[in-house]
Formats: sequence, structure tokens, C-alpha cells
Amino acid sequence: MATQRHMEPAKVRAMGEAFQAAAGVLKIVSGVLEVQMQILRTTAFIGLVGGLAVERYLGMIKPEIDRLAKVAEELSQDAILSANDWDKAQGEG
Repeated sequence: MATQRHMEPAKVRAMGEAFQAAAGVLKIVSGVLEVQMQILRTTAFIGLVGGLAVERYLGMIKPEIDRLAKVAEELSQDAILSANDWDKAQGEG
């Protein structure tokens, strides 16, 4: 007996759009972190050493935020393409 597969393309597309929105938010967070890091570097230059410690901490977080944004964007594209391919296959079959 063949295994049946079913997909609800509208829900998969909605999931893809949600991942796209998450990627957008993460990119904004990354940009804000970059600005904050620059401010902290500047204050560290004029003598506020605690700011430099916070800047270094944010510097460790930012690459992870960038990676998550990239992953969310890839998941979004994959989900939308999957739903489109499903619709196409259903139309042909």
C-alpha cells in the first residue's frame, strides 16, 4: 500500500511568510546592535571602560543574530517553494 502525502500549501506559504518576517526582525535587531556597539566603542574611547565590555558582549551576540536571520530567510524560501512545487505537481497529476 502506497503512503499518501498531503500538504496544505496555504499554510506552508503562511509559514514561509512568518519566517520571512522573523528574518526581517532579526536583520533590524542586527542593525540596532551594530549602532549600539559603535556608540559603546566611542564611549570606551573617551574613557568609559564598562562600555567596552558591553560592546564586546554585543559583538559576540551579533553574529548569532545574523546567522539566525539567514536561516529564517532560507526556511522562508524553502517553505514557499515547497508549496509552489506541491501545487504544480497536483495540477499535473
